[in-house]
Amino acid sequence: MEKSKFKCIKGLADNGNLNVIIMRGDIVELVSTDEGEVLVEGIAGWCKGFELTFPPYQFVTHFKSIN
Repeated sequence: MEKSKFKCIKGLADNGNLNVIIMRGDIVELVSTDEGEVLVEGIAGWCKGFELTFPPYQFVTHFKSIN
């Protein structure tokens, strides 16, 4: 079964705006969802090779499904 893939539609920096977390156009694969947490792995772009965790609200405002 193919993993769910998502494309970043709105970039994100850390709380102090000092470090880029994701950039528009980055592609991630869903790893898991747990209570209050979405875990993804970057497969293309700025976040490639990184595992990232987002609260659900932030995930749905920064990504769109591509498959």
